[in-house]
Amino acid sequence: MGEHPVDGCRREIQEETGYDADIGAMLGIDVGHWPGEERLDGSGRDFQAIRLVYEASITGGELTHEIDGSTTHAAWVPLGKVPGLNRVSLVDIGLRLLSERPLNGKLQTP
Repeated sequence: MGEHPVDGCRREIQEETGYDADIGAMLGIDVGHWPGEERLDGSGRDFQAIRLVYEASITGGELTHEIDGSTTHAAWVPLGKVPGLNRVSLVDIGLRLLSERPLNGKLQTP
């Protein structure tokens, strides 16, 4: 509680990849909703996430894999190979935000 989103973004990058990063412009906002019966934690409660997506530049550190965390693997991948990867939906959302850069931060439904 009390952590600024930019600081949280920087911390999450470091925790999940081992990299240090400068956080740039906010690309947009994504809202996700998971009904209770779809929750993997078995809580049965509805969950809503508001995810702020930023540009970032790697400034240091070394690629490492998070242990006992939410990230199973981190790697550099050419953008052209991303469509063939097994990935979370937020990857595609981030790439769309980077490409489209909506002024209000909200992607239009395709």
